[in-house]
Amino acid sequence: MPMIKFGIATVATFAVTVAFAAERNDLIRLADNVVPAPFGYEAVTTKYLVAEPTRLYISPYIYPGTVNNDTLQPGQAVDILAKAKGYDWALAGKDGIGIGYIPISRLIPVSKGAQ
Repeated sequence: MPMIKFGIATVATFAVTVAFAAERNDLIRLADNVVPAPFGYEAVTTKYLVAEPTRLYISPYIYPGTVNNDTLQPGQAVDILAKAKGYDWALAGKDGIGIGYIPISRLIPVSKGAQ
């Protein structure tokens, strides 16, 4: 009997987790050519600058396609809307809409004094 209770509790917890992830995905608006992060998003409060030349990517996966041919340049400010859960990728935005992903390794946080 204890095994059944554990199974029911696990299913209930999983359902709540999936519902929360789906809810969080619904809060993030994405451009038409950008893929939603599979596990949802985490809030980001830090401001970032581009550390090295990079493009915007359509998804937070290894070897994703690029959004366009534009390259972000070092020192350029970038509006980060969220971090993709389970990935070291950040969702860049413009006017509150996700326009592409950037590997976090290509970003540097802005110090509080420099904001």
